[in-house]
Amino acid sequence: MIHIVIVDDEADTHLLYKLKFKKIFSDLGELNLVSFLNAPDCLNYLQSHSKPQVDLILSDINMPEMDGFTLLEKIHALDSKIPVYMVSAYESQEFRKRADALGASGFLSKPVDFQVLSTMLKKDLSI
Repeated sequence: MIHIVIVDDEADTHLLYKLKFKKIFSDLGELNLVSFLNAPDCLNYLQSHSKPQVDLILSDINMPEMDGFTLLEKIHALDSKIPVYMVSAYESQEFRKRADALGASGFLSKPVDFQVLSTMLKKDLSI
């Protein structure tokens, strides 16, 4: 089973990911997709002892309460091996450089090109 966590403050984005991932992973096996509307809820989930192994996290950058860069730092403090893709509505070299500097495994601009995302996922998840 592939376990992916989505963090984005826009509820519609979660539905889009769910629909697209269902299609992307239809021939690759079972997918467990968990989504959160904010970074603190995601961190609580990651720190719980009952969660299954997380294979990948996709996080928006601009969110209230805690931005995606801070979340990325906190995720890597918990487990530096979890690949984290940063997603932003703002195509910015500054954002890309900061994501790279903080150890993000990938950077995607919104609207997400799901063909590109699929290629990245298959590479990072070795599928």
